[in-house]
Amino acid sequence: MKFLSSKRFVVQLILIFAIFTLGTLIALGLPAALLLNRQNNLQVRALADQANQTAHALLNEKRSQLENNALLLIERPTLNQILFWEQDRVELETYLAEFLSNSNIEAIVICESENALAVAGESGFSSMCQFEGESKFAMVEGTAWLLARADWGVDRADQPYIVVGEQANTILENFKSQSSLDYLLIYDGEAVASNVDELPAQLQDEIDSGVSSNQRIKVVDEGGQTTVYQSTIVPLTGGQNFTLVGLLNIESFLALSKQLRNLVWIAFLAVSLAGAVVAVFVSRRISKPLDQLARSAVSLREGDLTTPLVSSSKIWEMDQLTNALEDARVGLKHSIDQLKMEKLWIENMLNSIVEGILTVDEKNRITYVSKTIENMLGVEMPHLLGRPMDEYFVAVEGEDDFSQQIPGENQSARISALLNGREVLLQVSVSTFIPPEAGNATRALVIRDVTDEERIHRLIGEFMANITHEFRTPLSALSASVELLVDQLPDLSTQEIGQLLHALNIGIIDLQSLIDNLIEAASIEAGRFKVNPRQVALGAITQASVDTVLPIAQKRGLEIVQPAIRQGFLVMADQRRTTQVLVNLLSNAIKHSPENGTVTIRSLMLENHVLIEVQDEGEGVAPERQLQLFNRFISGGSDHDLSLVGMGLGLSVVKAIVEAQGGKVGYKVGEPSGAIFWFTLPLVRN
Repeated sequence: MKFLSSKRFVVQLILIFAIFTLGTLIALGLPAALLLNRQNNLQVRALADQANQTAHALLNEKRSQLENNALLLIERPTLNQILFWEQDRVELETYLAEFLSNSNIEAIVICESENALAVAGESGFSSMCQFEGESKFAMVEGTAWLLARADWGVDRADQPYIVVGEQANTILENFKSQSSLDYLLIYDGEAVASNVDELPAQLQDEIDSGVSSNQRIKVVDEGGQTTVYQSTIVPLTGGQNFTLVGLLNIESFLALSKQLRNLVWIAFLAVSLAGAVVAVFVSRRISKPLDQLARSAVSLREGDLTTPLVSSSKIWEMDQLTNALEDARVGLKHSIDQLKMEKLWIENMLNSIVEGILTVDEKNRITYVSKTIENMLGVEMPHLLGRPMDEYFVAVEGEDDFSQQIPGENQSARISALLNGREVLLQVSVSTFIPPEAGNATRALVIRDVTDEERIHRLIGEFMANITHEFRTPLSALSASVELLVDQLPDLSTQEIGQLLHALNIGIIDLQSLIDNLIEAASIEAGRFKVNPRQVALGAITQASVDTVLPIAQKRGLEIVQPAIRQGFLVMADQRRTTQVLVNLLSNAIKHSPENGTVTIRSLMLENHVLIEVQDEGEGVAPERQLQLFNRFISGGSDHDLSLVGMGLGLSVVKAIVEAQGGKVGYKVGEPSGAIFWFTLPLVRN
C-alpha cells in the first residue's frame, strides 16, 4: 500500500521508534528477565539447601532419639531384673509394650545371638536382631526402618542386646510437617518409603532413571494440573544403597517468577506503546503539514492555482516553506493567466478566420489545427496531433499524396482530396516559419473548402442556362402570337384571334409562375420570407389553383380530376402562397404527364391535418434524385431533356411555404405509375 511505503516520513519515524524500543527491550528487558530467572533459581536452590539441612538435622535428631531410647532401656533396673533374674518372657514383653506406648518408637526387640528374646510393637520383627552397627536405615522384611542398637556389655558368651526402630514412612511424615518437603527413600533404585500418598508415574520414571540433586521434576496429575519439584539429596550416615531425596514444590516460586517477568515485559511493552504513540503524534505533527504541501503541489501540477497554500503547522521551518511556495503559486498564476489570455486571444483570432490553420513538421506530421480544421475533418485536435497529414487528407484516385501536392512557400493551389470519404476541393496556401524553442512545426497551411463555391459557380451557370430557356420559351410564343395579331389582325377570324389570345394567356401564366418562384426564392435567400396563415376553405385554394393551370392542361389535352370539397372545410394557411404551392405541383405534374393523360388531386383528413396529393401519369422520379427533390436547382426530370428540367426552384419554394405553415411535404411513387407529391396543412376544428 502506498500509505505504508517505506519512503514516507511517518513510516520511517515509527520504524525508528520501533527499532529503538526493540533495542531497549533487548538491551534491558532480556538481561532483566535473565536476572530474574537466575535470582529465582538461586532462591529455589537456597530453599532446597535449607530444607536439606533441616532434613539432615531432623534425621540426626531422630537417630539420637532412637539411640537414647535404646540406652535408656538397657539401664532400667526393672528390665535388667526381668531379663536376667526372673527371665519371664511374658512379663518382659508386657514391660516392653508398656515402655513402647509411652515413647515415640514403633518397635523394640531384645536379641541374644541374633535370636529374639522379646518383641514389642505391632510392626516389630524378630529379623531386626540381624541389625549391626550404628543407627541407620535398614530393610526389614520389605519395609524400610530406621534402627538403633545398644549392648548390655555383660560378661556372657551369649551377650544380649536391644534394637529399637521406627518405620521410614512415619519418620518422613514427621519431616514433612517440619520442613514442608516431600521425601522419597530410595533403596536400590526403588522407592521404599515416601510421605506422598500415591507416587506419580513421572516420579517413578525419574527414580528409574536416577535422581540427582537440584533436578527439576515436572508432575502432571489426573486433572491436568502441573507441579514442578526441585530435588535435593539428604546425606545419610551408613545405610548402603539408601538415598533420601527431598522434593521442594517450587510451583509457587515459578509462578511468582513468571509474574515478575510478565510485569517486566508488560512494563517494557507499555513503554514501547507509549513510545509508538509519541512517535505517531510527533510524526503526524510533522507529516500533516508536509501532506498538505504535497497535496497543494499536486494541485499546482494539475493546474489549480486558485487555492491558497495554508499551513496549520506550528513548526517555523514548515511555515517558511509554505510561504515560499505560496509566493511561487501567486507568481506562477499571474504568469499563466497572462499566457492564457494571450493564447485565448490567438486561438479566437485563428478560429474566427474562415480558413483553417494547420501546422506540420518536416515529416508532414500534424502539430496544430484550428477549430475549422477540426470541424472539416470531424476529429478533435488531441487525436490529430502527431499523426501524418496524409492519413486524414486522402488524395483522390490517380493523384499523388496530398502532402506531395502542397505548393511552395507563399504560393496557393486548389487540391482535390477525400475527407471522410467525401471528395472536396481545397484552396491551400503555404508559409514557412521558424518554430519556437519548444515547437517542431516548420510549415503553416491555410486551408479553405471551396467545394461549395465551385458548385455554386457551376449552378449559377446552369441557372443562367435554365432561366434563359424558361424565359425564352414563353416569350417566343408570346412574340409569335403578338406578331401574328399585329400583322394579320384584319385577315384573322374570331376563332383564330381567340386561339392566339389563349396562347398569349398560357405564356403569361408560365411567366407569372416563373416570376413568383423567383421572387419567393429571393425572399427565402434574403431571410425576408414570411407567411400569414388564416382560416380559409381548402376548396377555394384548390379551385384557384386549377383555374390557373387549366389552360396549360387543356393545351396538352390533360384532364385535372379533383375531389368534391365540402363547404366549411377550413384550414390554417396563407391563401396566396398555398395556391402557389398547388400551382407549382400541378404545373410539374402537367409537364411530366403524357398527352391526353390525367392529373389527380386528392385530399385526406387526418387527426389535426389535411393531406393533399397531386399525382401524374409520368415516368416518376429516379431513385437517385428523390432525396434531393426539394433542394434548389434540382428537378425530377432527365438531364438531357432540357424542356422538362426547369429551374429547380418550384419544389424548394413549395417546401419553404409548407413548412412555414407547420406542415410537411414529400414524395412517393404512384400506383400503378407516375409520381405523387403531397403536403399537409393544419386543420381548423369548429
